[in-house]
Amino acid sequence: MVRIRVAALVVRDGRVLLARHVKHGRTTHLLPGGGLEADESTHEALARELREEASVGATIGALRYVVESIAPDGSKHLLQLVFETALDGEVGPSRDARVAACEWHDADELESLDIHPAIGPLLADDIRTGAGACRYLTATWVK
Repeated sequence: MVRIRVAALVVRDGRVLLARHVKHGRTTHLLPGGGLEADESTHEALARELREEASVGATIGALRYVVESIAPDGSKHLLQLVFETALDGEVGPSRDARVAACEWHDADELESLDIHPAIGPLLADDIRTGAGACRYLTATWVK
């Protein structure tokens, strides 16, 4: 079964908003977002996720990335739709128990942070170069 996830690419002054997750003592980062509910459009789901994870409203823009990642054993398959997003205010505390906080990171940090799916270096390069076209990416599955 393919899991569809929507995510926000929020960039301000060369910094990117990431959701910090801490699970079993391990810290990982994701673009803020989550799964679709049956009655939601992708934009509605992403706006809801940003309210939950960052306590902020948002204006959802153009599709920026389609990211596909499949576990080596085929047990999991993720399709992530990443949209350019503008926040309608400042980031607040997360109301999602899985998210420790949403925090700003310099583009250069994306190359060394544990980001899921593993697209940090590609995002960093696109932010530094100002690339704006929609891209299809495949990412190595990260446990």
